[in-house]
Amino acid sequence: MAKSTQKTAGNMQMKHIAHRHIDSLSDGVFSIALTLLGLDVLSLARDLAHSDDLNGALFGHWPVFFAYAMGFFVLYAMWYAYHATSQYVISTNAWVVWQHGLVMAIVALVPFTTALLAESLNTPNMTWGVFYFGVTVFGNQWTNALLSLPMRGNAPIFFSDDFPIEQADQAKALMLFNITQSLIGLVLVLAALVNPWIALFGYILHLAGQANPVRMLNSFGTLLSPRFFRLKPETRRTK
Repeated sequence: MAKSTQKTAGNMQMKHIAHRHIDSLSDGVFSIALTLLGLDVLSLARDLAHSDDLNGALFGHWPVFFAYAMGFFVLYAMWYAYHATSQYVISTNAWVVWQHGLVMAIVALVPFTTALLAESLNTPNMTWGVFYFGVTVFGNQWTNALLSLPMRGNAPIFFSDDFPIEQADQAKALMLFNITQSLIGLVLVLAALVNPWIALFGYILHLAGQANPVRMLNSFGTLLSPRFFRLKPETRRTK
């Protein structure tokens, strides 16, 4: 009888892409979106230059400049916050890659909603202009919150050792932060349907808090860490 041999095939294990590739794509998308914001302002130059009262014409187009400032701050604050956390990421998986892809999709829409805001201010469509602008302001938090719910305590992101939250609690901390930001955004965006000026003022206050995302994240962690998650000992000593 011929001797039978049994071959056991090993599982093929390919690595996921390095996070630096996601960073490169995100920087490109942010750069293009920031550049597109200026096109509405640029398109005013010819009409302004040939107006009888240039300064008066500038003031008459204040919604365009106001919307540009809002859109620029939204994108730059998102870019700042993105890199404040991504500097700790050491590996990825498909979940992380597609999560970042959805964020880029929202970033690419900001120039559109900014232009919509500029054209709708002080018009009958202002309510919806402010509403849709808010959707892109908070879309990042909504996306992250929805994608973090199925984690069930298992973080799909792998952070470096100097990340200040204990590894076992990282998924919980991220989920709490995203849900908190999402609820704030939901309230403000829905407020646009009642009074768009109040919603705009709320957007401005929210964006002011995003001006220093590192300080915001540190404050959030310090406030909630005793009850909901643990900080690493070296972090607690240097607070």
